[in-house]
Amino acid sequence: MYKIYPNVKLQKAMYLEKEKKCNLESCVVFFDKDVENACFQLKTFLKYKKSSKKASNIKFLKNSELKDEAYVIETKENGIDVYASGYSGFYYAVKTLKQMVNASKKVESVSLDCVHIEDEPDLKMRGFMLDISRNKVPKIETIKYLIDIMSDLKMNHLELYVEGFSFEYKTFPQYLQENSYVTIEEYKEIEAYCNKNAIDLVGNENGFGHMQEWLAKPELKHLAEKEDGLFLWGSHRGPSTLDPNDEGSLELVKKMYKDMIPHSNSKYFNMNFDEPFELGLGKSKEEAEKTSVDDVYKKFAIKCANEIIKYGKTPMIWGDVLVRHNASLEDMPENMVYLDWGYDANYPFDLHLKKLKDAKVSFVSAPGTSTWCGWYGRTYDWFENIGNSIWANFKLGGDGVVLTDWGDFGHLQHLPSTFAPLAYTGLLSYRCYAGTNKLVREFLNKFVYNDSANIVADVIMDAGNYYAYEKRWRGNGTVAFSTLLYAVYSFKEATGSQVEYFKEQIKYNCMDKENYFVLTGFLKNKVREFKGVIKDKLIKKEMINTADLLYGLTNLNYAYNEKLKDNERIKLLEEAKVILEKYCVDLKDVWLQRNKYSQLDNTLNYIYKVIRFIDLSIEYYKGGANEA
Repeated sequence: MYKIYPNVKLQKAMYLEKEKKCNLESCVVFFDKDVENACFQLKTFLKYKKSSKKASNIKFLKNSELKDEAYVIETKENGIDVYASGYSGFYYAVKTLKQMVNASKKVESVSLDCVHIEDEPDLKMRGFMLDISRNKVPKIETIKYLIDIMSDLKMNHLELYVEGFSFEYKTFPQYLQENSYVTIEEYKEIEAYCNKNAIDLVGNENGFGHMQEWLAKPELKHLAEKEDGLFLWGSHRGPSTLDPNDEGSLELVKKMYKDMIPHSNSKYFNMNFDEPFELGLGKSKEEAEKTSVDDVYKKFAIKCANEIIKYGKTPMIWGDVLVRHNASLEDMPENMVYLDWGYDANYPFDLHLKKLKDAKVSFVSAPGTSTWCGWYGRTYDWFENIGNSIWANFKLGGDGVVLTDWGDFGHLQHLPSTFAPLAYTGLLSYRCYAGTNKLVREFLNKFVYNDSANIVADVIMDAGNYYAYEKRWRGNGTVAFSTLLYAVYSFKEATGSQVEYFKEQIKYNCMDKENYFVLTGFLKNKVREFKGVIKDKLIKKEMINTADLLYGLTNLNYAYNEKLKDNERIKLLEEAKVILEKYCVDLKDVWLQRNKYSQLDNTLNYIYKVIRFIDLSIEYYKGGANEA
């Protein structure tokens, strides 16, 4: 019997005599009509020649009674029979067969246990959404690398989230910066690679909220719901939401759709439409007061959804505005798919998905990797968050799950922090099985880290628990992130002393001596572990780079503990400055190995501001009179 990742639905011995083997000295393969393309990976682990059905000992045979992604494998004394009805089923069968053959450690011949396997996924949609905006656009090789991991997990849905100008908008070439967007040619190449690996690449772009970069253009600013922006989450922000009643807003979105949708062969298109923060506070305020903000939202959403439908696509939309406000979905277009997002361990997926089920609409749960605003990923939270989302979806008969990986505040996290939550999502969404969390380390060490000691995955996942040693738990972020945030915000939000502003903002998050002692010891030990067990040089650099960021911010945070003497604060701040200066040099190196240059300078500027704030703090505690 075989250990297969993800778990198969049924595996049993073919014969009562369990010692019987399927021994093939040479492999002769027969493919039913239109089947061979789906089995292209067979040649990566098996030497074989093709022949007729009668002369072959390995047969790939069509069975129209099986579902699209289902397959059957029978390894018998005299050969192997594989059954499926279409491309995905045969593709997944080969993935399973590869694990079985590799376990035998033979190439030219086959020696397998005689087993009967029946398999199909538990959830229809098993997806991943990667933010390719907000300063970081991955290289095509990086995206293909993620697709390879997804294919080993038998995931079938990928979205590349676009806001701003990270896609080649042919209508707006004046807004594109060199080496900062995915070209149409690259998109088509990614799509072909996805489809070859039984993955649907779904078009994705925001067109209501999250329009900061568009509305920052002087010629488009008049399309903003609130041209002066608003104060949100501790800082004033420029306009980010379109005016839904301006015909120019719809025309802009239509041009964006025209530039992207025709290049996608997916049946779906994700219009997003989340977080229109200013809606009802500016130009639509009068209408919203007469009806409701929900009605204003729905009116514009329906117009844009109908544009997507004209292209023959099924719109996907975030459910936050509608679900969380108990808005009626009756007026929305039929067949829309609603995604319910939440990123903390205590997010109530069960309650929200039940609302969508009761509304008789298609729904998907969208948990998160929690790597943004935390950088290693908040391991305790993402395990619970992902598990809750998938189990709720499974029990309520939803369409599936799409794991999100965002790039808030400069996309400071590195790719390896995404691997574990991605693996857990793939394993659990394919087979909703208690104890699946235990398979994550095995899958990662075997398929990603190539670690025979079976330790690297635990070392990296454990790094994501650093936030347990901070002063307090923070939803959708960490204390380290808050420290960075308010150091940066001090340059535009402080009305007087920046130091006094920072003190006030972090007074409830400032670490005690015990927190600092344990957390810095934890980070030092993690670096030692990274150096000792991670073989991949780039992954090692990325993990150490994040440790430097966290160490520098931890020093800055603790330096503001009111019990410290000024000379103690200054020592901590000077050490933080040195660490963060090194961090910036190393960040540029590792960033460019996986990503286009993109807006790396903008991301670095966040850290440069933190360093400048540290200088101001040092001067302040040395008695300097000038903080500006």
